[in-house]
Amino acid sequence: MKNKNVQMLVFGALFSAIAFVLYLFEIPFVAHLKFDLSDVPVLLGSILFTPVFGVVVELVKNLLQLLVRGLGSTMGFGNIMNFLVGVAYVVPFALIWRKKQNVKGFVLAAVCGIVSILVVGVIGNALIVPPYFRYFMHFTVDGPALKGAILSATALNAIKGGILTVVAYPLIKLSHIFKKAMKDV
Repeated sequence: MKNKNVQMLVFGALFSAIAFVLYLFEIPFVAHLKFDLSDVPVLLGSILFTPVFGVVVELVKNLLQLLVRGLGSTMGFGNIMNFLVGVAYVVPFALIWRKKQNVKGFVLAAVCGIVSILVVGVIGNALIVPPYFRYFMHFTVDGPALKGAILSATALNAIKGGILTVVAYPLIKLSHIFKKAMKDV
């Protein structure tokens, strides 16, 4: 597979499929929030290829999940937030790591990824939850309920960012093996 476009298409499909399967294995967190490991292949793809590759894999994963499970009780809100926070971690992490591939670069990438996932999660929940639930779910979320939703989502995003960071280090070590194997294909 010497053609780079074909290689990226094949790996994009593979990483999207793996991410989708991992997305199906959700662990309940609080009420409507669930944790999954579906951003691991997204992160690996971003490290191996480009951050844009990771964004596409994240999008395909969420679209596949919507196709298979439907909109669900939250009318796709979980998929929107999963996409936003997944991209929020993966893009800064991959951009920084690709520029500075050492321990300091890893720490900087991890810190920026975690801060980004938290900021995007808080802003996304604060701005998207009220109108989304008002217009699509036909009930109002504000005041203490909104604060509670944002706090619980922030806790989940912090855990997600921490786990992605722990998993990222071995992925980076393995990425050299993947890159060598891709050159041979």
